[in-house]
Amino acid sequence: MEQVPTYLIVGNGRMARHVSFYFGQIGIPHIQWARKTHSEEDLQLFVAKSSHVLILISDSAIESFIREHPCLQGKILIHFSGSLVTSLAYGVHPLMSFTDDLYSLEAYKKIPFVCDVGVASFSELFPKLTNLSYTLPSELKSRYHALCVMSNNFTTLLWQKFYSELEHTLNIPSIAIHPYLDQTLQNLKNHSTAALTGPLARRDKSTIDMNLKALENDPFQPIYKAFVEAYSTL
Repeated sequence: MEQVPTYLIVGNGRMARHVSFYFGQIGIPHIQWARKTHSEEDLQLFVAKSSHVLILISDSAIESFIREHPCLQGKILIHFSGSLVTSLAYGVHPLMSFTDDLYSLEAYKKIPFVCDVGVASFSELFPKLTNLSYTLPSELKSRYHALCVMSNNFTTLLWQKFYSELEHTLNIPSIAIHPYLDQTLQNLKNHSTAALTGPLARRDKSTIDMNLKALENDPFQPIYKAFVEAYSTL
């Protein structure tokens, strides 16, 4: 019988908590270690009990953590960074946004993983996971991650701005946004190339100019301008 890997999860941030919960839901053996709650001696003990080590800490600390802990040698080391490329560990990035709230098992199963080219296959690293996986050349990883940040983080900031302005400036309850938000997402899902509406799609310069005037002295005005300029090149 093939031996089931035992995983050590290093870290206690959002990613580590989500992975630990997911593994627990489907019965994958794992241990969790974090600097704030465990000792270095605990780390050595946990590493000895594990076959795979998931280093789920900040991107900038991954390589130094590996180098500073010789006990990790001989183990299968994996990181989940969307931007880091290193020869010290396999790169496997979950294409998902993680909040403080834990998700349903079905939601976790739908997460696709993007793996660095040349690493062991996703099924080899995680034989009990049925998630879809894709490979990406290392020279494209930084661009991939930049696109992830723009599509998720940037749009989140825009929607947070909308929520805040509705409630505190326009005196409209934020729940009024929800149908608009839901339809925007549906349009993107169903017809991504034709989802854009409004003055940009119509090339309506007069409306765009009025929008920009309304945003005078607002830090988001340059963002509006940047989107107009970027779209004009397409």
